[in-house]
Amino acid sequence: MLIIDRLLLLPITGPVAGLKWIFRQVANVADEQLMDDSAVKDELLELQMALETGDVSEEEYAVREAALMRRLREIRAYRERRSGRAEGESDAFISYS
Repeated sequence: MLIIDRLLLLPITGPVAGLKWIFRQVANVADEQLMDDSAVKDELLELQMALETGDVSEEEYAVREAALMRRLREIRAYRERRSGRAEGESDAFISYS
């Protein structure tokens, strides 16, 4: 009887499951972008080069570098929280099994 119910409800549950999958994929991509620090590191390198060529004053360099370093710390803290939560989720999953 359960299989018949699933088949009859497929026109309703199918699109809902598809939307859930799409939203999970979007969330995963957003997480990956939030956890990627390569763009910030590239900006730091460009800023250093701009200082060396004289395009940026030392005062401006200090302000922008502080902001970029703060962003790097935020990314690392996010990674640590995310990895801690993932480990906790896997432990919780194992304990319920």
